Amino acid sequence: MKRPTAIPLLCALLLALPAGASQTSFNNSLGQISVGWQDSEGKTQQLTYRLEQGKLPPLIAYRPARMQEEVLQVLLREVRQNYPEVQFTLARPSLELHLKSRNQDKAREAMAFLQSKRSKEEQAWLTKHYFQYFNTPDGQLAVKQDHVRIALESRSGLAPLADQLKQQGSTETEARQKTVAHMLTFIQSIPYQQLDSLNGRQGKGFLPPRQVLEQNRGDCDSKVTLMAAMLAQLFPELKQAMVFVPGHALLAVDLPAKPGDVTLNWQGQSYLLLEPTGPATLPAGQIASTSKTLVDSKQLSVQPVQEKG
Repeated sequence: MKRPTAIPLLCALLLALPAGASQTSFNNSLGQISVGWQDSEGKTQQLTYRLEQGKLPPLIAYRPARMQEEVLQVLLREVRQNYPEVQFTLARPSLELHLKSRNQDKAREAMAFLQSKRSKEEQAWLTKHYFQYFNTPDGQLAVKQDHVRIALESRSGLAPLADQLKQQGSTETEARQKTVAHMLTFIQSIPYQQLDSLNGRQGKGFLPPRQVLEQNRGDCDSKVTLMAAMLAQLFPELKQAMVFVPGHALLAVDLPAKPGDVTLNWQGQSYLLLEPTGPATLPAGQIASTSKTLVDSKQLSVQPVQEKG
C-alpha cells in the first residue's frame, strides 16, 4: 500500500501582496515578551506579557521512516510474546521484516497478526505525536499536524496575551468583531517565515502557538493555529474552522459579513474568512486573490475548531 506523505503548507500565496502589518519592536527577556506593531489604522500598539505554562509537549517533525521503525518495534514486541516459536529480524535501512519458523502455520499466523495490528499502532503513533491522516483538497491521503488539537491544547497558556488583545463592544458580537480585527493585525505583524525553506527549519514546517510568539516568526498554518487558539480561549462559543487550500491555510469564523466580504458556506452555515498570515493587513473578510480563487473553486478541506466527540 502506498504510504501517505507529509503535506507542507508552503504559504507562498502572499508573497506578491503589498507590505502591510509591521512590527516596531520585539523583545523576549527570560519569557517576558514585549512587542510593538502598527495596526490597520497606522496606530502604534504595544503589549508586554508572559505566557502561562502550557501542557503541549515538544513536537517532532514527521518522518515516515521514523514512524515505520517505531511502529514495527512495538509490533515486534507484541508478536514475539504471542509467537515465541517464530524468529523475526528487521533489516536496516530498508526496514523490511523477515520471519522464519519450522511451523509454517505459526509463521502465517504471526504475519497476519502483524498486519492486523499495524493500522492501529500507526494511528496511535500519529496521535501521540500530534499528527493526523488528512484528505487533501485533491483527494490524496496525507499526514499533517493535528492543528485543531494543538490549538485547543494551547488555549490556557496563551490566556495572558489573549486577554490583552480582547476588545470591548456594546454587544457580544461587536466585541468579537473588534477583537478579531485587533488580533488580526497583531498576528499579521509577526515576521513571516516559510518554515520549510532553507532559512527556516527545513523539514519541520510548523511552529506551535507558543513558539510562534517566543521565536517571533511563523508561516500560514502556524499563525492560523495561534489565532484559532486565542479566539477559542476568549470566545469558547464562537464557531471557527480551519480552511486548507493547496499550499496555504486560512481561518473562518462565525461573524457577520459586510458587503464585499469573502465568506465560506460550509455545512449550512456562512463563515467569514480571515488571512492571518500577513504581512498584508487584510481585514476580516478580505483574503489574497490567490486564496479566493482556490476557495471559489472548492479546492479546500475544512476542519472545525472543536473538541473531538
